[in-house]
Amino acid sequence: MEKVIKQIMEIEEKAQKIIDDALLEKKQKEKEHKLRVEALEYQIINDAKLKVQQIRDREFNDIKEAEEEKVTKCVNHLLEMDKYADDNMDEWVENLVRRVLS
Repeated sequence: MEKVIKQIMEIEEKAQKIIDDALLEKKQKEKEHKLRVEALEYQIINDAKLKVQQIRDREFNDIKEAEEEKVTKCVNHLLEMDKYADDNMDEWVENLVRRVLS
């Protein structure tokens, strides 16, 4: 009977050791999982920030290009107006003088 009790105690000790090892492994896996989740969150946030910055930069560049295009268009239009005025100034002055004198 003592032998059976001793075997039961040994089996229980082995079972407890297996349970303790399993709990320790579970805690380690939970810790690893938590670290992986934190690393993924960090990576996702950094990727999102990078993407936002890229979109912002692209939009600013598009706005800048549109602004430069408008400025170029306005400058060209002013140059055309100046050329038109220079080309027709003599005629306009003659017409004005003629109207004033008549």
